[in-house]
Parts: sequence; C-alpha cells; structure tokens
Amino acid sequence: MSCWFGNILAGGLAIQFSSHDDEQIDPLSNDYVGIIANYFSVGLMIGGSTSLLYPVLIVKAGATASLMTASYAVVMLFWSYKIVFGFLSDCFPIFGYKRKPYIVIGWCFCAAVLIALAKEGNDIDPRHLVIMFALANMGYVWADVASDGFMVWIAHREPIEKRGKMQTLVYSMNKLGQIAINLIILFGFSGPEMNCPGFESDLQVPCTQNIYVIKRVDQELYLNNPYSWCYQMCNDATFEWDLSIPEFAISICFVIIASIPLYLRLKEAKVKAEPRIEFLSKFWSQLKRRAAWQVILYGMISHITFGVMNAAKMPANYVWLDLHTFQHQIMVIFEKFVFFVGLNLVRKYALNSSWRKSVLVGSCLVLLFNSLYFIIIFDVWRNAWFYIFTDVSALFMYTLNFLASHACMVEVAEPGYEAITYSLITTATNAVSPLSAVVSYQLLAFFPLLNDQESIATDTPEVRSQFATLHSLVMLLNFSSLLSLPLLPRQKKETRELVAKGETSNFWGKFCILSALTFLCYSTIATFVTVKYHDVYGCMKVLGGGGCSADESSTMALGLVTCILAYCYGVNFYLSYLPIFTGERRFSWAMFY
Repeated sequence: MSCWFGNILAGGLAIQFSSHDDEQIDPLSNDYVGIIANYFSVGLMIGGSTSLLYPVLIVKAGATASLMTASYAVVMLFWSYKIVFGFLSDCFPIFGYKRKPYIVIGWCFCAAVLIALAKEGNDIDPRHLVIMFALANMGYVWADVASDGFMVWIAHREPIEKRGKMQTLVYSMNKLGQIAINLIILFGFSGPEMNCPGFESDLQVPCTQNIYVIKRVDQELYLNNPYSWCYQMCNDATFEWDLSIPEFAISICFVIIASIPLYLRLKEAKVKAEPRIEFLSKFWSQLKRRAAWQVILYGMISHITFGVMNAAKMPANYVWLDLHTFQHQIMVIFEKFVFFVGLNLVRKYALNSSWRKSVLVGSCLVLLFNSLYFIIIFDVWRNAWFYIFTDVSALFMYTLNFLASHACMVEVAEPGYEAITYSLITTATNAVSPLSAVVSYQLLAFFPLLNDQESIATDTPEVRSQFATLHSLVMLLNFSSLLSLPLLPRQKKETRELVAKGETSNFWGKFCILSALTFLCYSTIATFVTVKYHDVYGCMKVLGGGGCSADESSTMALGLVTCILAYCYGVNFYLSYLPIFTGERRFSWAMFY
C-alpha cells in the first residue's frame, strides 16, 4: 500500500507548471504543502461530521428517514454559501493577503466550535450535534474557499495537456482525510454504547423503561435478562470499548491546530484591496458570460435530478440488513478508497477524454448498480456485504461523473477572479444539494410506510411495493439528468472556445443568481426546520412525515416537488432542445457524448 501510494505521489505531484517566471511549483514543497494539508483536514471534517450521523441517528437514536436525510443536508449546508466566503477572500485582503489569513481564520473558528462541542459531553442531543457540526463546517468551508483560489491559481499554470492534475490531487487528499477519520469511527464507535439501544455502562443506573427504546432492543437479550439487559453487550457491537463524542471532536481539533503553521508558511504575493463596486462590476461581467452561466445551469439541473435519492434506504439497511456501525464504516471507507483510486486513474488515463462521455458512462453504470437494490427489496438476497459491494461499485463509477462535472470549472475562471468564480459555480451546484435532499424526503409523503424503521421492519407486501415504486421513481429522475448533457462542454478546448466567443446575457446571469438564491433559501429553511423542530413538525407530509392527522393533504409536497422538477426540465428544454424545434440546430445523438 505504501509503495503504491508513493508511486502515485511521485507520478504526478511535482509538476512543471508554466508560471509567469517559469518557476517550478511543487505542491509538496514548504511553500505550498499547506494547500495539501488543508484539503486533508477538509476531508477529516467532511468524513467525521457526515459518517458519524449513521451510528448516532439511525443505529442509536432510531431516527426517521426524513430526519436522517435532512441532518446530512444541514451538516453540509454551508457548502452552499461558498460564494459569500469567496467574496470576502477576493474583496477584503487582510494585510495584503487574499488567501492565507482566511484559511487560518476558518480553521481557528472550526477548532473553537469543536472544543465547544467537546464540552457538551457524550450525552449531547443528536439534533444539537447536527447543528454543532454544521457550525464547525462553516469554518472549514471558509478555509476551503480560500484554498480553492490557490488551487485554481496553480491549475492555471499547468501545461494544457496536464491541466487537471492539481485538481485531482487536492480531491485525492480530501478522500485520504475522509478515509483516515472513518477508520477512527470504525474502531471507536462500533462498541455497545453506540450499537446497543438502551445500553448502560454504569451498573448503578437502572435500565430504561422507555417503550420506544425497548422495542429496538435485541428481544432475545431482553427476554433472557429482563432486569439487567442494558448492561449486556448486544450482537451488533463489534468491540467492547467506545470512543466518546468529546474525544472524537478533540482528535480532529488536534490535527487542525497542528496544521496551522503550514498555512502560515504558504507563499502568497501581497495585493492591494480592489474597490468593492469595481470588483463586483467586473465580477458581473464574468457571470453574464455564456461560458459561466451555461456551466452553472448545467451543474444545478444535473445535480438536482441526479442528486435525488431513495431516503428510505438508510433505515431499511439497518432493519433489513442489520447494517450496524462496523459494516457501515467499512462500506464508507471502501467508498472513499475507490473514489481516491478512481480520481487517480482518471488523472492518469482520462484527463483528455470527453466530459460528456464520462458523465454518460458513469451515470449509467451507477444506475445499473443501484438497480440491484431490487434484489434486497423483494428479499431475493438480503446480505449486508452484497449491498456494500453494489454501493461501493456505484461510487467508483460516480467518480467519472464527479470529475467531469467539476473539471470545466477551472477553465471558466478568469485570472484575478479565481476564488469567487470557482466559488460561484460550486455554490450554484452545492446550493441544490440540500434541495435534492428536500425533494428526496418530500417524496416520502406519498409513501407513508417508508419513513420510520418500525413500519419498514414489518416488511409486508405493501411496504415492498411502496419501496419498489419509490426506488423506480428515484432511478428515473436520476436517469433524466442525462438530458442536460448538451449544456456541458466536451473538454477543455471546447470550454476555452466557449469563453473566447464572448457571448453574454444579462438575463441568464440574473436568472442564475435568482435561481441559486431561491433554492438556497428554500432548502436552508426546510432542512433546518426538519432537524431543529422535528418533534413538532416532523409529522408534516411536506417535511417527509406520514401526516400529523389522518386527513392531511399531500398537495403542498406535490406542488413543491413539481415546481422544482418543472424548473429543471423547462430550463434545459429551452436551452438545449427548443432550438432544434425552431430549426436553429439539428438533433444529433452526438449531443450526449
């Protein structure tokens, strides 16, 4: 493993970049290794804050599908606000530096929130834990945006035939960080306290009489030890020990603080603060370019439709497959590892292949592996390792989709506007990620038997029928994302040609801003309310519940989902297919590859 990893590092990291003074830029040098460390730490935070949700919410707390889906969206929420941090980074230099101070400030804020989280103790309410993770993530997103500016600045100095190596490098380090933190979760949270409902380590504390908890206890364990069951380790626990949440938070905090000297060493030229109005004027001139708004719209439309998922899979995996923390973390680690391998394979063999072909092939293969879940739904073969194989394989294929969708962003960004342009495009696509989550759990309003673990566990023919219908609908929506492929440039050369044409549109520039802001506000409110006030409003169908009353209508949920999908298909039809009907362009299957 170490030899193979060393070959990867030696094979592409010390790159000869073509900078203005022909200086050789080595990402592993003292001047720039802080960028690599930053993305590794980002991986720690992403992996730590998202992978801990399954054991805390699904395994320990028995959360509903809607709460789990909304919690994941809330934790990742500030990724959708990258444009705000990009504006600060580009418009408000600190002591003449646009990147370095913001990286340090962001990580210091993140570390402070983690310390505050550690002080909350191990019995922190799961929903409060989600909010604290979201605040911590705001800090590292701030640092990540400034690092994106560094990354794009370096990428612009790569020879055209090698461009993309720096981008795949930083994403690879991100995945390495996620693998590292998931190993800690694997060995630290596979014990009885996390995996055995109602477990109590203190013999002086009596076993809980909460009926909801008792229903989730191993019935054989409960019947054999009706008065002392809570002191026994259940079968779902792999180890006898547990890592506490405060210890977990401090371990990440230690790495963050230890990395700050590397950020302070980053080599960055001083710049003068540019007048804000003038900068925003220039930025608007960048946004209204067709090269920018077309890529933004492609990212938004494709991410909404391909990002919709079957929200009932998480609780179903737990009750049908007994997918406990140990197995789940093995799956997550394999996912990160194959994504890391996939990125490096793409970097080595497919940098200059068609982005459209990559998305087409990757998406179809993802859907193929996702279709194998029908074997689990109808109890043909319910095996946790089989599910792990299909999920990891689908994630490997998604690598093609991911990198192709992100590669064109580097080509669109103009010198001097790297951070805010890259942040704008990623903000637009990230803004719809929580929106996809909202759509995912709003679909549960039409499948009321799939929201909670107890009803899924009944495994009746009606439950299976609803599950199969929902899974088919989600796959159909995912497949429809390929209709937006004509909006994606095929490769770097085509992207630069699109930039060189200089086409502009005030309307589409404003349309992109309005769309992103509308989706962002809506998804922020919906996901936050779902998590923070789940006890009060979680039963509402518009938030994925089964209804707070027997006669509650699904009309609002249907209307909201319909409006979002109408936006996706309507905008794409107008830009990609209406010119075919009006005779301005001829239809060709080559549009999709």
